Amino acid sequence: MTKQERVETGRRLRQRRKHLGLTREQFAELADIGAGYYGQIEVGTSQMSIDTLIKVARTSRLSMEYILFGEEGGEAEMDSLQTLLRECTPRELRLAEKVLQLFLLRGD
Repeated sequence: MTKQERVETGRRLRQRRKHLGLTREQFAELADIGAGYYGQIEVGTSQMSIDTLIKVARTSRLSMEYILFGEEGGEAEMDSLQTLLRECTPRELRLAEKVLQLFLLRGD
């Protein structure tokens, strides 16, 4: 990964952290990584291991693909789903949850 790619990765993470209303220290604690190390990731001076990438992706609720490559698919699609779900009645939400569970169990 080039320096510029690390900087862009850090920029995407910083944007998400700020969107979540968290300080670096709070985010790092939630992700179970050191605050100093997380700060280095955000400014692009350190690379992440796969384990750290997984922790950061889970904590930020961003796809690893988006974190690394900036591809909007995961985040934009999630926003679209959230918009649809906000417009549902309680009954429709229960049905949507059941459909999603069946889909995920299928595994295709």
